[in-house]
Amino acid sequence: MGLGICSRDFEEDAVKVERLFWKGCMRMSIISRLMGVHSRAPRIFLIGFNRCATRTITTFFRDNGYASVHWGRGSVAAGIELAEMEGKPLLSYTPNYLVYGDLEYVSVKRDLDKVFKRRVFRRLQSRLEKKDVKPIYAYKKFRELHKQYPGSKFILNIRDVDDWIASRIRFLENGYHACDHGWKVHRSQEELNNCGRAHWDNHISAVRKFFDSHQGDLLEFNLDRDGPDKFVNFFPEMNLDVKHWGHYHKTKPD
Repeated sequence: MGLGICSRDFEEDAVKVERLFWKGCMRMSIISRLMGVHSRAPRIFLIGFNRCATRTITTFFRDNGYASVHWGRGSVAAGIELAEMEGKPLLSYTPNYLVYGDLEYVSVKRDLDKVFKRRVFRRLQSRLEKKDVKPIYAYKKFRELHKQYPGSKFILNIRDVDDWIASRIRFLENGYHACDHGWKVHRSQEELNNCGRAHWDNHISAVRKFFDSHQGDLLEFNLDRDGPDKFVNFFPEMNLDVKHWGHYHKTKPD
């Protein structure tokens, strides 16, 4: 992608931003300075699950020179949830990135008694109904992100579902207990696994159905069979270099 600096007159014009950005007019280091809280410039969103190469993918884009954020200790998902509650654009609290990955915040309930320095967590806590707090999976808001940020591209990162469940179990010392229903709400690991499979199937089905009408906006990346060339081919204007591809946060086998 070229390094030419373009006029700032287009900041509030999402159509112009999309045309200039995807045609290679500027790198993210330049466009990020133009992206304010109210910017509707196009982005790249990973809308698959964690433990599906989210850090590997975001690091790949980052090392290729594009501003990327991965999880942010839950602050990205928390910011998206809070912005929706406040009726603001979803990226109001994290506007200055191109690539967004691992959009979840699962320890919401455990964190209720914590004192946070980050404003986004404090404001979110003040708005939550304490008796019915559930994990936040902001990647499920792909429809709203698609509408609010025209021209954005979405990556559905997937893998074998049984391997995904096994990876989540091994990821944390005491296991991964979050699901759509809350934190530690199931009586057994088998129940939690079944809930995870249902969550997986429902989300992937919803993504594929929505993007049937927007096929040019979705890249499906299967960790088991795809490599970085798939990103190179889908984003030709970005001049991505496969030498920056790695594998991060790999869990140990049983």
